[in-house]
Amino acid sequence: GGASKMILQLAGGLVVLLLTGFLLTVVGGIAGAAGVYGFYAKDVPDPGEIVTRQEQFETTKIYDRTGQVLLMEVIDPRHGDRTLLPLEQIPEDFRNATIALEDKTFHSNIGIDPQGIVRAFLLNLQGKGVQGGSSITVQLVKNILIPEEERYELSYARKIKEAIMAMEISRQYSKDQILEWYLNTNYYGNWAIGVEAASQVYFGKHAQDLTLAECAMLAPIVQYPAMNPIDNPDEAKKRQGIALERLNAEGYITRTEAEAAFAEPLQIHSSMLKRYDLVAPHFAVYVRKQLEDRYGAELLYRGGLKVYTTVDLEVQRIAEEEARAHVTKLQEEGEDATNAAAVVLRARTGEILAMVGSIDYWNEEIDGNVNVAVAPRQPGSSFKPFSYVTAFHQGHTAAEMVMDVHSCFDDYPNPPYCPENYDREYLGPRSLRSALAQSRNIPAVKVLDMVGVGNVIRTAHAMGINTLNQDLDYYGLSLTLGGGEVWLLDLVYAYGIFANGGSMMGQPTKLSRSGYRELDPVSILRVEDAKGQVLEEYKQPEARSVVLADGRELSAQEAYLLTNVLADNNARAAVFGSNSALRLSRPAAAKTGTTTDYKDVWTVGYTPQIVTGVWVGNNDNTPMEGVSSSRGAAPIWHNVMERIYNEGHAQRILGEIVDNFPRPPGLVSVEVCAVSGLLANQHCPNRVSALFVEGTEPKEYCNVHHVERVNRQTGKLATACTPPELVEERVYEI
Repeated sequence: GGASKMILQLAGGLVVLLLTGFLLTVVGGIAGAAGVYGFYAKDVPDPGEIVTRQEQFETTKIYDRTGQVLLMEVIDPRHGDRTLLPLEQIPEDFRNATIALEDKTFHSNIGIDPQGIVRAFLLNLQGKGVQGGSSITVQLVKNILIPEEERYELSYARKIKEAIMAMEISRQYSKDQILEWYLNTNYYGNWAIGVEAASQVYFGKHAQDLTLAECAMLAPIVQYPAMNPIDNPDEAKKRQGIALERLNAEGYITRTEAEAAFAEPLQIHSSMLKRYDLVAPHFAVYVRKQLEDRYGAELLYRGGLKVYTTVDLEVQRIAEEEARAHVTKLQEEGEDATNAAAVVLRARTGEILAMVGSIDYWNEEIDGNVNVAVAPRQPGSSFKPFSYVTAFHQGHTAAEMVMDVHSCFDDYPNPPYCPENYDREYLGPRSLRSALAQSRNIPAVKVLDMVGVGNVIRTAHAMGINTLNQDLDYYGLSLTLGGGEVWLLDLVYAYGIFANGGSMMGQPTKLSRSGYRELDPVSILRVEDAKGQVLEEYKQPEARSVVLADGRELSAQEAYLLTNVLADNNARAAVFGSNSALRLSRPAAAKTGTTTDYKDVWTVGYTPQIVTGVWVGNNDNTPMEGVSSSRGAAPIWHNVMERIYNEGHAQRILGEIVDNFPRPPGLVSVEVCAVSGLLANQHCPNRVSALFVEGTEPKEYCNVHHVERVNRQTGKLATACTPPELVEERVYEI
């Protein structure tokens, strides 16, 4: 009996112990789960953030001035490009294929797939790594809410966080909303995020137009983005078959539909270039850089900005066509010229109408992606106007004489600097007008020496040249022959001041430096955020006077005088010919430039309303033997300018055409001696009407032409003994 009693006591205690243990396990499990949930939940982002982050992630689009043509879609290299679609615009076949492949319990689960989690847990216990059991909602959480540095961390802590957020999202939002977010955030390879971007990349169409076969091809890519139909077409085809089988197995399509879709031939894009073949590529990239500087990378890449630019695609097309055609012509003639660049500005607003950075953006052999329009190059003689306008500002005149003779200048501690003219000839006394118009080098150096290197650099800076930042000793007197480096865009912008009669037009510069330009060329007309709110808009151009080194403004009279010289076809005809490429069918001013060894050739010129600059050369600085600016760049400039006007684009853009450069008051025309530049006396054989800023006209008469009494028999000066019948008066230049 005692033994039986002991057995019963032990059994009762064991039952109590077992029951107590079971209850403690259940309660402990619940409490433990609650504790785990609470421990991780405190660090979990609010699931409501998914709405904000969805709205913030849309690619920026850059358009032409009409807003009708997309130049570039700005893609975040860290994330890809995306265009949001509402669920109703995503084909049902694509939705079903995604669910069948990734989460067949999506419509019924609580945001996580318990069976998948158990399966992954068992695999992990077997030592096969930390496996996922991810539902569509968990994948959405990973795509949007988990920080990028944690996204691929192999830990249970991260997976618990993901599960908590997934359940909260499923509790707060509908399945349709979750699926819409998911299909807009998946990565489908080749920088495509979301179904719309994927549809454009692989099929060149909108997602709503995808067929069943195309949906089945795209849906599996999210699992292995490298196995896409561009990079791995064979594997992508196999995975299309798997998707169609799953669709059939889940009852979404019939076997016949699956087989027909698998047999359907698909037109896959052969390359990514078409997707990213930019319109006006160098200009678009230039605008993108400006946007990033103004708004920062985050808003640029994720803010869904709509950017309307200044580029006129008809003018852009003309500039591209003429640049390519002429470089091809030079090559056919055996010349070693491979590249060209061009910029067209609207003078009265500072708007960039065209920017050609190279003849072929995609040509790696010529470094075609380099934008030469904003690259430092030596400008040759196209820099000379800065020296001459500085001289006019200091009171020198276009009729003033300078000697075109062999000359050397001290350049201690270096050897003397002895410039040469391009033709190696010397023409004697030259007026500043003819010296500039005919691009004589020695007179230009003498003018620079006369007005001061520092003063000319200050003029260039004030007028828009942002380079030339070395010490004065670095440049020396070769500066006026293009010894410093400038941007084509800056040079064209500076010439626009001459076209505008001394005023700079544009928008306030973001980089304010004392002595430099206060305005910048305009490339952006309007920027809107993703909701259509205007962030900036260029309406009324700013106007600034140009203050030179002496603190006085560049006057309208000085600017007009420089223009009058550059537009003087008669003055340059002796060198360029009377019917050169610098002559248009309308009034225009122009200047050429050729650097040492023909490495760079330039032409920059303008009408009262349009400014165009052209550069021709080789990006690697290979010389173009014998290709002068007149032959290399001027024909492009001429054709671009003529076509802009003759094809009606100037009328369309400008409205009213201004034919002549408006002459400001404060200028006077005076008859002067063509040799001395002084007031003509009765003995001067060649007289010209010269233009002067009022107050700078000569007050003295010509002292070069003198009348002498000559013995016509001996040719010597007559004396008191010379018979009167042998004496005659002759005019001499002394």
